[in-house]
Amino acid sequence: MHARKLLIHPVSVVIAAACFTALTAWADTTTYDTKPLTTAEATQRVGPGASNDSFKKLRTQCETEVPSGKARGEICVDAAALLVGSDIPDEFREMNEEQRVKIALRLLERAVDSNNLARARAYDWYNRIGFLGMSAYADSYRANELMDMMVKSGYPGGELRKIRGATSILTFTATETERRAGCATAKKMLSEGKLDADSASIAKEVVGSGICLGYEPVKQ
Repeated sequence: MHARKLLIHPVSVVIAAACFTALTAWADTTTYDTKPLTTAEATQRVGPGASNDSFKKLRTQCETEVPSGKARGEICVDAAALLVGSDIPDEFREMNEEQRVKIALRLLERAVDSNNLARARAYDWYNRIGFLGMSAYADSYRANELMDMMVKSGYPGGELRKIRGATSILTFTATETERRAGCATAKKMLSEGKLDADSASIAKEVVGSGICLGYEPVKQ
């Protein structure tokens, strides 16, 4: 009996130590996101944003000159990108992403009549599926309108976005033939080297997807 007591004591110590270590590790992970900002982070988040002046200029041009055809639609695209980028203009820093995206969409909409990149960026937000399938800015009807505009204009980014949807592992409506054809088209477009940066990025995503990588090259 005495021997059993001697054995229980060191075991208890080991268990207690293990519990203490686990609690310490748990506390470290729960407080990680609330640690003080580093100097670089504080400067980036608190100091005046480098995008302030450029955003004001771009926004003014987007709202007044782009709709009238006096300026290119890329101006609205650049202004919208600043609202959802890493260097947010000061006046929008207190807004959450949902609010900023809605303002960015209003800017993009000013250029969609004449600019495919604006159509594509707006489409990506309208077509986005949020958490549990809900999104505050999702609009399938408007997304379809913008897709039709891109396809009719011959913009490769429109077709590539369709292909990306068809080759997604979450899509069950596309046929095997459609997926194979989409993979081949994306690969061809990418190899030709004529895509803009946005479209090239999507083409690479499609070609490197699990669906497309699973297909053997088509024999000529």
